[in-house]
Amino acid sequence: MSNENNQTFEEMMTELEGIVQKLDNENVSLEDSLSLYQRGMTLSAKCDETLKNAEQKVNDLMSNEKDVSENESKDE
Repeated sequence: MSNENNQTFEEMMTELEGIVQKLDNENVSLEDSLSLYQRGMTLSAKCDETLKNAEQKVNDLMSNEKDVSENESKDE
């Protein structure tokens, strides 16, 4: 398991997909299943946070672009 603080969003998603595949395997022990589930939940929360931050940045950029366009229109 890698430290999610050093992983890109894509790396976390790849690891999460691997965890789901392992959990689908009927030969995984209960202890391993619990550990995998916990790691998956951690990764899921981190991915969700990353997506929310990206969405906020896009919204901020769009808002700033709109403000610039409105100011340019007023100057004309």
